[in-house]
Amino acid sequence: MNRGTLISIPRDLFYKRTKINSIYRRFGPNVLANTITEITGIRIDKYVMVDMYAFAELVNILDGIDVELTEPLVDPTYRVRDENGKWSTLYYPAGVHHVNGVQALRIARARHYTPAFSRDMRQQQILKAVKDKLMTIGLSDINRLSRIIKLGFKYVETDISWLEAFSLYRSCQDITLRHAVISTNNILYSTYTNLLATGLKEDQVDEDFDKGAWIVMPLDNDWKVIKKFIEEKIAE
Repeated sequence: MNRGTLISIPRDLFYKRTKINSIYRRFGPNVLANTITEITGIRIDKYVMVDMYAFAELVNILDGIDVELTEPLVDPTYRVRDENGKWSTLYYPAGVHHVNGVQALRIARARHYTPAFSRDMRQQQILKAVKDKLMTIGLSDINRLSRIIKLGFKYVETDISWLEAFSLYRSCQDITLRHAVISTNNILYSTYTNLLATGLKEDQVDEDFDKGAWIVMPLDNDWKVIKKFIEEKIAE
C-alpha cells in the first residue's frame, strides 16, 4: 500500500532568527527547501508553489470539495460577500460543507478566533479532499485535464517536469494520506522574539516591555525533537 504523510510546519516557527514564513519571500524556494531540510532532516527533492487564486480555481474545476468541520468556524474580522452581494463575516457551523474555490480558500486562510494550529489541520483536510477529487479524473476527461494543465502553466511555480508530474499522478492513485501538525500540543512552545533574546519569561517583565513578535520554538530549544517527531510520524 502506498502511504504519504502530510506534515505542517508552523508559519511562526523561529529558525536562525527568522520566521519560517518569511524565507520564501526573502530568499526564494530553493533556500526555503534547504531550510526545511535542515529543520526536518528530510531532503526536499522537489517543490511546488501554488498561488492562492490557482488553488481556488482548481477547486472550481473539480466542481467543489467536501470539508468537515468538527467545530464552528467563526471569524468576525474576516469580511465575506455571498453570491447575492451581501456582506457579512466568516461563519461555518460544524458539519460537512460542500464548498467552491473561494469558500475553500476562506476556510484554509481563517486564523483569528480559532484554536492555535487549527488552521493547519483544516488546510491538510482540504489538501486531502483536493487530492481525492483529482484522483477521480480520468484521462478521457480532456476538458478538465486541459484546464488544470493551463492553470499550472499560469500560476504554479515548480521544478517538477510535466513528465514527472504525470508519473506522480499515476503513482498516487491509491495512496493513503496520514496527517501530522507540528504544534504546541506536541513538541513546540510559544514565546516572543525579545523574550527569547533576553532569556526572560512573560511573568518576569513589566507590562510596557516590548515582547516582540509571537513565535514558536522546539521544546528546550532542541531542534532534534522536530526530526524525531517527523521520523516517528512517517514510520507509523
